[in-house]
Amino acid sequence: MSAYDELQRLHAEIGTRLDELEALAARPEPSMQALSAVRLALTRASRARTMLLDRLYPDLIARAGGQARADIEALRAGAQHDRFASTTHISSWTIREITTRWDEYRDASHAMRAAMRERIGREVALVYPLLADADGPDAEVGTIHAR
Repeated sequence: MSAYDELQRLHAEIGTRLDELEALAARPEPSMQALSAVRLALTRASRARTMLLDRLYPDLIARAGGQARADIEALRAGAQHDRFASTTHISSWTIREITTRWDEYRDASHAMRAAMRERIGREVALVYPLLADADGPDAEVGTIHAR
């Protein structure tokens, strides 16, 4: 599978999980079993996306020029902040906290979902064109970053 295809697949999976989380957060009471399963699936997909991008960034930056290079570098730098925010969110919102502070969790979850969707939008706008130009959308993941 190409890096382009893999990133698209992961973005789609994350989008699905965000939609599921949104539907669960719209309920008046938490469904902890469903919420836990969706949060776990979202975390796994997001981690896989992060690992893929971390492997791709050096080559993307090397190939990009001008503003595209600066934008990719900023995206890469922002990833560390985003990971910290996500980790803080997950560790702060334990099952017990979610259960006892459901309305506050719903607000915090909404903000985190919006941030994730915004980040994915930036990744689509900045990374997809470089992946498509690199070796075409059919290039294998490992061929784009051979280091």
